[in-house]
Amino acid sequence: MKKVLLCCILSIMISSCGYTMAGFGGKNVPIKYYINTVNNNTIDTSIGDIIQLEAERFFLSYNELSSYKNATYFMDIDIENLKYINPVLSATDEASSTNIYYEITIIVTDIEGREIYSWNTTVSKSFTISSSVATALQNREQAIKSSLNDIFTTFRISISPKVY
Repeated sequence: MKKVLLCCILSIMISSCGYTMAGFGGKNVPIKYYINTVNNNTIDTSIGDIIQLEAERFFLSYNELSSYKNATYFMDIDIENLKYINPVLSATDEASSTNIYYEITIIVTDIEGREIYSWNTTVSKSFTISSSVATALQNREQAIKSSLNDIFTTFRISISPKVY
């Protein structure tokens, strides 16, 4: 009984000095992003929509997507330098797959509009070309989507010291 009383008195004394125990009373503000703009500076008009939807899906899965009013940070995504490179098979002089390359830049600002973080990466993904245009487009879209999860995960890791 004396040990419990001593622990209680000691805890009260320590907390009265302004100290807190880990996990109690911390000021952890949840991070909430609002995806402000997705600037597609490429000739492929659909890539911006794909990236916007995947960004929303990704940050929603971490409960970090917010409305404009409730956001702690605003995110702008720029897409540039889109290229398709077709490796040609020498035996048939045909391409069976292509590589999509593009640059993506994510700029994060706080609620006052100050830039707190800018991150840039180059994406490279291969996908299969088929004789069906619809199938080739589905393969391209799937290749873009599959690479975005890795991109956004790397972004979260690299920005974490600044916002978490």
